[in-house]
Amino acid sequence: MDVVILSRVSSISQDNLRQILNLKQIASDKGWNVRRVFEEKVSGTISTTDRKEFSVMLEYVERNQIKLILISEISRIGRKVVDILKTVDMFHKLGIGLYVQQFNMISFENGKENPMVMLLLQVLSIGAEMENSHRKIRQKQGIEIARLQNKYQGRRSGARANKEKQLMKYSDVVDLLKKSDLSIRRIAGITKRSVNTVLKVKKLLAA
Repeated sequence: MDVVILSRVSSISQDNLRQILNLKQIASDKGWNVRRVFEEKVSGTISTTDRKEFSVMLEYVERNQIKLILISEISRIGRKVVDILKTVDMFHKLGIGLYVQQFNMISFENGKENPMVMLLLQVLSIGAEMENSHRKIRQKQGIEIARLQNKYQGRRSGARANKEKQLMKYSDVVDLLKKSDLSIRRIAGITKRSVNTVLKVKKLLAA
């Protein structure tokens, strides 16, 4: 059976590799043929309808009559209950199932929904949204405590946006730094960048 993999992380500084390798191994074990891998680096709070790579994937699976999408866990679809359930319902109406590594089951097979998977999807999607809300609360509380202790100065305006922009600009360097043990000079030679540029990108990744 032909399948595709959907992997999502929340920011460009994170790596999709672990999710992809795990899902490729599962596909190999089950005799599934991975036709294509779709990698997203975007917040799960953004609706699937507003995510470019997700839209590309949806068009691809419809055009190529792919009937199964592999994900590592339900939060890779998103972090909002309504968005997750609407997306899964859309897949099922198109005759497409989800294999969720999190509980090693398929949501839709032979024209039928798996009721156990649907129950788990609802419970875990609620958990994903609650986790995201609690994370934001903890972050806000941490900032308030730091302010009271005069330890929080706030982030310089545009600092995060500039970091993301720089990492996107040097994505070739980012990939080699993350996925290889090559020296700084070797990476500079492969990417035709200066050694200083590679060092700058490495520093950005560590920040």
